[in-house]
Amino acid sequence: MDPLTHGLVGVAISAFSGTAVSIDNPLTIGAMLGAMSPDLDFVIRLFKDDAAYLEHHRGLSHSIPFLVGFSTIITIMLSQMGFVGFNFLTTLLWTFIGALSHTGLDILNSYGAKLFRKKRKANILTLYDPVISIVGICLIINGTNTMYELITGVLIIGIYLLMRNISRHNALVTLESYFSKQYKQTDVFVMPSLKAFYKWDFVAHTETHNIVGQFNPWWLMAKTEKRIKIQHMMELVDTTYYDLFKSTAVGEIFTRFSPNLHINVTRDELNNQYILRATDLRYFVKKSFMHHATLVLDQDMQFISSYLHPYNINKAIPIYQ
Repeated sequence: MDPLTHGLVGVAISAFSGTAVSIDNPLTIGAMLGAMSPDLDFVIRLFKDDAAYLEHHRGLSHSIPFLVGFSTIITIMLSQMGFVGFNFLTTLLWTFIGALSHTGLDILNSYGAKLFRKKRKANILTLYDPVISIVGICLIINGTNTMYELITGVLIIGIYLLMRNISRHNALVTLESYFSKQYKQTDVFVMPSLKAFYKWDFVAHTETHNIVGQFNPWWLMAKTEKRIKIQHMMELVDTTYYDLFKSTAVGEIFTRFSPNLHINVTRDELNNQYILRATDLRYFVKKSFMHHATLVLDQDMQFISSYLHPYNINKAIPIYQ
């Protein structure tokens, strides 16, 4: 989720405290700041680079110990601002709930987050979800919400998440059935679309190709092939190249945040080199993929150089073996 949505959700959560949602309410401020605090891991970019940021983003900063730490610091800051009737423990509780909502929402999308020891992802929500935002705005506008309004808000979001999960499962079943008729081996990965929250993006791994596309669950009366839009189809190379790539430092880093990848191999005849280009298949935007990595080998398959290309293929960050 984007920071504004996280902050909005934090403010909406403070409505459940039984106090009025207000800019002079420490519970509202605490929950909002708590809900935005885990993304402070962006400071990694200030001291390192985009590669380090991608590797560690939504890691420790989203875990329970850091959520407690962020919430405590925010509450201490609020305690010095002279709010009438300020209660430290109550403010700490709602600030922590706000921070916890951040990690919870991040777990629901395709990048995931690390609440405990491992990063988890449910692949249900997009980076921005209008339904979550609308419900949050309604709770905020109401100011002091009745129990009926709060319960209604929870039910709407709960039912919505359930429907999203069912839609994703149905998309997975449909895609697996479709590709299994064409290929002997298929492994389909379905995630929220980057372009339209009501559609699903997918990556299909087969024995001959990696296939990237989009599935429209709303064309109920259309034939399956009409509901599937193939955006990119890439022929597989020998699996030994995958093993070789993953055994290197750049491969270890790249596969840590890019579980769905494709490798293309080219031969530089002039320099007697092999160039392995890895692509993260999850994020296909404007006819190109967001994240790449390059491994350069000599004719004996020995390491020469390697690079990460986060967000832009023209941005090359050297990774040393």
